[in-house]
Amino acid sequence: MKNSTAPNRKTGRMIAKNLIVLFTVALAGFCGIQAWFTDKNSVDANGIEVECQAPDGIEIAVVGHGAPAPTAYKTGNITLSKANCNFLDKLQLTEITGDGTYFSKPSLIQSGGQAHVNPDGEWSKPTENLHYLSFDLYIRAKSQYNISIGKKSTIKPDAPQLTTQDGTGIKNKSKYGNFSRDSVVGAVRFSVVDYKQDPPSKKLLWLPAPNILLKQETDEYTLSDNMPSGVSYSHVYYDTKKAQQTISDSKTDSAFVVNKDGFVDGKFTYELGKNQTIARLEKPSGTGQEDDQFFSAMVTCNMWIEGEDAEARLALVNGKFNVNLVLTKETKES
Repeated sequence: MKNSTAPNRKTGRMIAKNLIVLFTVALAGFCGIQAWFTDKNSVDANGIEVECQAPDGIEIAVVGHGAPAPTAYKTGNITLSKANCNFLDKLQLTEITGDGTYFSKPSLIQSGGQAHVNPDGEWSKPTENLHYLSFDLYIRAKSQYNISIGKKSTIKPDAPQLTTQDGTGIKNKSKYGNFSRDSVVGAVRFSVVDYKQDPPSKKLLWLPAPNILLKQETDEYTLSDNMPSGVSYSHVYYDTKKAQQTISDSKTDSAFVVNKDGFVDGKFTYELGKNQTIARLEKPSGTGQEDDQFFSAMVTCNMWIEGEDAEARLALVNGKFNVNLVLTKETKES
């Protein structure tokens, strides 16, 4: 769907300031103000609330990445918010690119009205829970299990309809075209990492909405929400050497998951599509706690909006999406 009233300015694959993204989550959920590459002002996230859900027999706890280990675990659903979770106080997401284990804030240059990453410029390291979401997930049980992010987990736009021919019936409609700003979910990434390993062991790199592709030509935007394949099914990012890289399948990165069979009756489900193991519960060893009654594990979960994605653009400012992450357990094989 096109609109010729958009300003004659390309931002390339980088977004302008004040991108608001709301997360309504079953494992982790956040509401934050996003600022991509052009906004240097500090803006507090607001309305942050986290609901954590674990299967029967599993206890979990969540702390900000790098914080001391928790002393209290809970079963079932628990809720975290800014009122009782200090690590969420300053959360805002800005200027992020990365492979899911590390993140960078690139230097940008303007050329021909378009923003480009400057590999020769001064890049900086973003701060977790300021520029991107990062929390440590502690898991324990009295039996030994493999723990997975379940195949029915979803990260999907809040709007049920993203685009129509004349723009009617679209929730949170963009002023730049006949499409919803909630299409920003196409730029969302979620990773699970074991940073205790050297190098860090990536368990999951999830691209949840490959069906969405936003294109910009001069002053017109066109959105497709039914892409069956193509560039939107790849994760493009910049590595630690400031070189652009592309992950397209599990052969490139064994942790990469994109649901290539996500369409059901012509509509994309936004489901993970497979159970992805993120941890194995083990008895602690070499710590003097071998007689501990629990098998346990800890992994770090990261969520960000990838600045190199086509949906990280000005036209999708104030987009909203919902996240539903469901932990599952399986008996550990001997």
